[in-house]
Amino acid sequence: MKLNYLLYATVALTITGCNDDFLERAPQDLNDQTFWATANDLKTYANAFYGILPGGVTNLGDTDSDNQVPQDINTFIWGNYVVPTEDGLWSKSNWSNLRQINYFMARYQQAEGTEEEINNWVAEMRFFRALEYFNKIKTFGDVPWLERDLDIDSEELFGPKMARNEVARKIIEDLDFAIQWLPEKGSEEDNRLNKDIARHVKARVCLNEGTQYKYHTELGYTGEANEWLQMAADEAETLINSGRYAIYSTGKPTDDYYRMFILEDKSNLSEAILYIDYADPLRLHSMSQSANEPYCGFSKDFADCFLCDDGLPISISDRYLGDDSLDIESANRDPRFKQLIHTKDLPRTITNDLQDTTFYETDAAFTDQMVRTGYKCVKGLDPVEANLRPGRNYFDGIAYRYAETLLIFAEAKAELGTLTQADLDKSINRIRDRVAMPHLTTNVGFTDPKWPNYGYSLSPVLQEIRRERRIELAGEGFRFDDIKRWKAGELLNNVFTYLGKKQSDGSYAIPYPNYTNADYSYQPGKSRTWDDKLYLYPIPTGELQRNPNLLPQNPGWEE
Repeated sequence: MKLNYLLYATVALTITGCNDDFLERAPQDLNDQTFWATANDLKTYANAFYGILPGGVTNLGDTDSDNQVPQDINTFIWGNYVVPTEDGLWSKSNWSNLRQINYFMARYQQAEGTEEEINNWVAEMRFFRALEYFNKIKTFGDVPWLERDLDIDSEELFGPKMARNEVARKIIEDLDFAIQWLPEKGSEEDNRLNKDIARHVKARVCLNEGTQYKYHTELGYTGEANEWLQMAADEAETLINSGRYAIYSTGKPTDDYYRMFILEDKSNLSEAILYIDYADPLRLHSMSQSANEPYCGFSKDFADCFLCDDGLPISISDRYLGDDSLDIESANRDPRFKQLIHTKDLPRTITNDLQDTTFYETDAAFTDQMVRTGYKCVKGLDPVEANLRPGRNYFDGIAYRYAETLLIFAEAKAELGTLTQADLDKSINRIRDRVAMPHLTTNVGFTDPKWPNYGYSLSPVLQEIRRERRIELAGEGFRFDDIKRWKAGELLNNVFTYLGKKQSDGSYAIPYPNYTNADYSYQPGKSRTWDDKLYLYPIPTGELQRNPNLLPQNPGWEE
């Protein structure tokens, strides 16, 4: 039922409009005297917020991390970010979704209907509010919590920030309400939220906050960490035990991971907790084109993190052949290497008639102006020529993926110190089974001298769970959040996090320097140094001037 989701997105333009001055205006095209009459009115209002959901077609989402290297430097992680006077990350428009949600919360009780009918749509709105606030605390830490409809003179608009852990508990209250009142998986209307989606997001939030509080001891919430981690494990295990989901596999370990992302119809995909409909010509995307012309590539550090096919890291495996060429480097590795990084095994292009197939013929050809690192991402790349043009893809996306649920479960249990072999076998090892990789055991069985140095001790099994997460979710936009919650920013100091593959002269590929703007470009010999202030974005100075109760500025950003 692809049309339903598209209708939701269209309604968003009708109800919310372009409403920059949202404090002074009601949602457009609504008559408060007549609109809030039935449960169907609530549903119509909720439709507008489905655009908040992830599009599920992200493959270049790690350019702010050690995974992917954009052609021009990411100014934030390179320390070139200046505290803005005004900024879209905090500006009024960024709070408009919350204003619109609270507008609903102040009026929904006017509608007539059963408790179940009404609360179904309230649950959707509270789910969307949870998503909005989760993004805010990841970005800024402490933020004001607003939960009622406000006007221009409301004192709350000039009130103080709420502590991050308190905002997080409000988020969980919203998600628990959603879990209680949303329909069970399979009984929801086509393309709408259900309890399992809320459970998955709750598990994600709880893992993020649990590890944040554990490793960022400066926050003073360390004593809460295990409570959050246990909630993450519990919600993930509920999804596992439901039996409703499975890792997608057709028994082709060298193809299934890659193939899953370009399946046209994902409505029955076992791995999709929530798939996102795309349809030609109503709703299209450009996932293949962004992979084909990315102006970015994976880093050497990322390429080196893949295990060999014997389950051992390249530092100790006799299966590793070196990195003198991509053919050599990708040989005998975790099959996801070739399903994430373009090698000669995958066509470069396939013409429209599917008769003429072009491959990369030389190793040097992988390093070009589109992919200066030489490690081209092929997640979501359909090499059929017609599908490589902008806005020509209509294969469905995956907003929330069961593989992430399994990774959340394993990590939370390992952080709690309660991980068993049975836990690994129903989580990490199911992911590995897809690509026929040896199973992970609780004792791991090896020590990798190149395990990342996080600045604190970490068990071997947690090192390997973090490695598994990095590979399985590569490019999907998780990595920088992971680095932040693990307090692992110094990993970005490693030069191989922004260099690429080995070249014929023995050097490693680097993106083009831009000598006309050296401050915002890679330069020979240039390196970056992590600053702990980068764990949070600063609050714009204009906001602090308008509301001094937002002080203090986030740590390290004080002028």
